[in-house]
Amino acid sequence: VDLIIDNIEQAIVDTKKQLRTNLPELKGIFQDLKIYIETEVSLIEDLVRDGKAVIPEVNYEVIKNKQVDETIVTAIKNRGCAVIRNVFPKSQVEDWNDELVEYITTNGYYEQCQGKAHLDQYFSTLQSSKPQVFGIYWSRPQVLARQDERMAKAKAWLNNLWSCRQNGEFGIDPNRECTYADRIRRREPGDNTFGLSPHTDAGSIERWIDKGYQKVYRHVFSGTWQDYDPFDATYRTEISEIPSPAVSHVFRTFQGWTALTEQGPNDGTLKLIPIVRNIVYILYRALLDDVPEDSLCGASPGRALDTRPEWHDLPLRGLVSIPNLYPGDTVWWHPDLTHAVEDLHAGNNFSNVMYIGASPLCKKNSDYLETQEQRFLAGESAPDFAPENYEVSYRGRATIDDLTDLGKKQMGLMPW
Repeated sequence: VDLIIDNIEQAIVDTKKQLRTNLPELKGIFQDLKIYIETEVSLIEDLVRDGKAVIPEVNYEVIKNKQVDETIVTAIKNRGCAVIRNVFPKSQVEDWNDELVEYITTNGYYEQCQGKAHLDQYFSTLQSSKPQVFGIYWSRPQVLARQDERMAKAKAWLNNLWSCRQNGEFGIDPNRECTYADRIRRREPGDNTFGLSPHTDAGSIERWIDKGYQKVYRHVFSGTWQDYDPFDATYRTEISEIPSPAVSHVFRTFQGWTALTEQGPNDGTLKLIPIVRNIVYILYRALLDDVPEDSLCGASPGRALDTRPEWHDLPLRGLVSIPNLYPGDTVWWHPDLTHAVEDLHAGNNFSNVMYIGASPLCKKNSDYLETQEQRFLAGESAPDFAPENYEVSYRGRATIDDLTDLGKKQMGLMPW
């Protein structure tokens, strides 16, 4: 169900008043939280200085063989992100990358995109020019990667890092996946047009105003933020979003992408603040007295939730680049995590990815599939995104014949 708000400014004023009533000791609570964030940031800065890994890593084979060390699980639950190596063989991914290039160029994507740039304004405040992200959802490589058994195993493992105390309508099945069709990135060397400043997806002002989110953050808004469990999926499937192109209407345990080419620091790729509880800082910061009454630190409806230097300077010190990834590697981050894209691609090769996140079977996600499957069959853009509909007449587009039984189940085209 969409969240419809007639008067945004008044809703913010009213919500802040209501939330502050339950947080009479907010200033002291925030000081305690700051000490925690400062400690985490200092730890990250030390690791970077010493050339050590900040983002937890695990090899796909270790997941497949159920041999993941508990220290890795603990690290992922603290950092809110992970690199899973070698999900796909390098040769297969290189073939997919070549096929994507051919699909885009032979179908005339570059010529068509000039007239459709106005349709997608989600990142309008974050970037300076035409993005290097393509409104392509149904190429064969994307469809094959999403339904691959290895991807399913990786996602099930990630989903099982979460717990959920609900059953039935609001429960989740971590071992079954709903396909969430997303786009691809092809960023060329030297590009400086697709820098995305630090932000969080999956809702901006909703995180304070929406009743579902208020239940998710119930410990935060009652002042006992230490009791908040970022990996508790209870109530996450009850969240409502303000309708907007590129605002996700599914519950993702992790956002993610699969590397199609080698890429790492300075290659115009992903940066993260690997502190999963940093969302608590963002939530509390907007309720402090120095923020205007009708503002949530500049958060805007239907847009990404910015993490800004004027309000969030402390956690921004913890913003780090992902490590070098190779074709077939994947990176995953919690839906609360602040992430960014480097302003400049200073490397020598294309930084290409397929956006593939983890979205477990639940009613919220199944409802989305009902709309998405119709878009797939028609070759139209996925429902959460701007209706650019490039692929309707594209040659080589994936069809239902390209789906395995697992792929059909994940798309809602066959019962589990």
